[in-house]
Amino acid sequence: MNQMPNKRSVARDITYAYEASGKFGRSLIRGLENATGRIGLIKRADGYAEDVKNGADFWELMYERYGLELNVIKGALENIPSTGPVIVVSNHPYGILDGLSMGLILKKRREEFKIMANRVFRRSSDLDRVIIPISFEGSKEALTQNMENRKAAMNWLKEGGIIGIFPGATVSTSHKPFGKAYDPSWHRFPTKLITRTDAVIVPIYFPGSNSRLFQLASHIHSNLRLGLLIREFRRRIKKPVDVCIGAPISRDELEPYLKDATALKAFLRKRTYAVGGIDADLGYEFNERYRDKAAGAK
Repeated sequence: MNQMPNKRSVARDITYAYEASGKFGRSLIRGLENATGRIGLIKRADGYAEDVKNGADFWELMYERYGLELNVIKGALENIPSTGPVIVVSNHPYGILDGLSMGLILKKRREEFKIMANRVFRRSSDLDRVIIPISFEGSKEALTQNMENRKAAMNWLKEGGIIGIFPGATVSTSHKPFGKAYDPSWHRFPTKLITRTDAVIVPIYFPGSNSRLFQLASHIHSNLRLGLLIREFRRRIKKPVDVCIGAPISRDELEPYLKDATALKAFLRKRTYAVGGIDADLGYEFNERYRDKAAGAK
C-alpha cells in the first residue's frame, strides 16, 4: 500500500469519538483519548508520509514507529495461501492493534488485500483503500450499506482476493467485571461470503486481552469503553504481538455447517479459539445481549 498519503497523520485521523451518539459523549471520548496517550501516538506517526512516499511499506512502518514486533508463536504465515480466494477470520482482543496486525500479516502474503472493519478507520485516507467498512447500528441505511459492502467483498473474493475479518465486531470483553475476556457471539456476515464463494478459510488467534480497567469500564458505559481504546493501544506499543495462525479449514470440515449460518459462525469462533488452545465455549453465553449493548464500541 505505497500510495502517497495526504499531510494528515493516520494516528490523528483515528478516534472513536465519532462513534458516540451525542455531543457530550464525543467530548468525553476525545477527552479520555487525549488524556491517555492519543497525543503521543500522533507524534510517533509524524513524518511517516515522507517515508511511505519514498517506498516504505505502510504496515511495516507503522509497526516500526510503534515499536511492535509480530511474533508467530504457533503455525506459520505460510498457512495463509498466497494465491486464490481466502478469508482470514480472527478474534478481536485489543482493538486498533488487531487491525494493524491483521494488515501486516496479510501484507506479508499478498500485495493487495482487504479488511472488513469498523468504519471509523476509513477516516484515514491511508486505510480507505484497504478497509471494507461494516456498521452495526441496525438502521435501514446501515443495513443497505452493509449489503453493498458485502457484495463488494464477494466480488473481491471471486476475483481471487484475500479478506481479513473480525466477526466478533466488538472488542473482546469479560462476561463479569473480573472474568476472562472473550469475543461475544460472532456475527453472521462472513457466512454468506463462505457459502457463496470457494474461499479458503484460515483462522488466526491473538492471545491476551485489554486491561482490567477497560473491562470494568465496559460494564459501566459504552462511552467510557470507547474512550479507553486508544489507551489500550498505547499500552501495547514497544511490545511483541503474539499470534497463532491455524491451518486452512477444509471444505469437508465446513460442509456440515454450510446450510446453517448460526452453526457456521459458532463453528468458526470455536475453531479460531482452538488455534490458541482455548475452549471458546467458556464465556460463550456472553453473546447477543452484550454484543448489542456494545455495538458502538469496536
